[in-house]
Amino acid sequence: MSLLQRLSDMATFAKVVESRSFTQAAVALDMSKGAVSKAISRLEQHLNVRLLQRSTRQLSLTSEGEAFFDYCQQVVAQADKAEHHLSELRDEPSGLIRISVPVTFGTLRIAPLLPQLLKQYPKLSIELDLNDKVIDLIADKMDLGIRFGRLANSSLIARSLPGLPITMVASPGYLATFGTPQSPADLCQHQCLSSGSSIADRTWFFRYMDQSIEVLTSGRVLCNSNRALKHAALADMGLLFVTRYQVEKELQNGSLVEVMQDYMPEPLPLHLVYPNRHHMKAGLKVVIQFLQQQFAV
Repeated sequence: MSLLQRLSDMATFAKVVESRSFTQAAVALDMSKGAVSKAISRLEQHLNVRLLQRSTRQLSLTSEGEAFFDYCQQVVAQADKAEHHLSELRDEPSGLIRISVPVTFGTLRIAPLLPQLLKQYPKLSIELDLNDKVIDLIADKMDLGIRFGRLANSSLIARSLPGLPITMVASPGYLATFGTPQSPADLCQHQCLSSGSSIADRTWFFRYMDQSIEVLTSGRVLCNSNRALKHAALADMGLLFVTRYQVEKELQNGSLVEVMQDYMPEPLPLHLVYPNRHHMKAGLKVVIQFLQQQFAV
């Protein structure tokens, strides 16, 4: 007899003793009376002892059955305790949640939210993995990812967040020297801070009255990091075309100002992605809900 079968029969035996009836035990276990009787007989045969004295009116334990019943109760109690513990882990936000986020967005928008989240859920821990590469959440054992732009087809579950507004900015000093561009056509006369030297990197996309406009820009400073390009913009070296959250502080203190706002494209799509919606950990649920609430404001 397999261990699994023995454990099942032990639980059946314990229920028969507690109920003092094969019939009542069968009802409680959602089994037939015959199946209950077979379980006890199978157990007695395996142990080579009689556990119960059966009569038409009552059941009584043999001395061996009484000793064995104590162990069976402990097995059932431990199983119930384990199930209850797993239920608590499932239902109470606790444990480690690993989140993959692009570097700048994670630094400026996600990291500042963590103290509030962790105070709200004291048994929760967060590991924030800052990486601009699109990683495999399953292979890297990440619970949650934040992705920009259109999503590729995948098995991941996605939840939309409000898109990220895009803006064009420059320093007051640059605009005083080179003038303020009024339309995309004016950019040919300006220094544009681009993410690389390829045509794709230097092509900026605008929108005006439902019409798409593409402009091939040029400039003396090229860099694959907007954080670095922001320093160039602050030093009066050109126009920066970027998601607005990256320059929010500078716009507030006036070190950068917005230009050509009538030509800005649609906000950049933003999504939360995670591997599976089934058997989701309580911690992951509250993290997703928390981020949705924060970005909905």
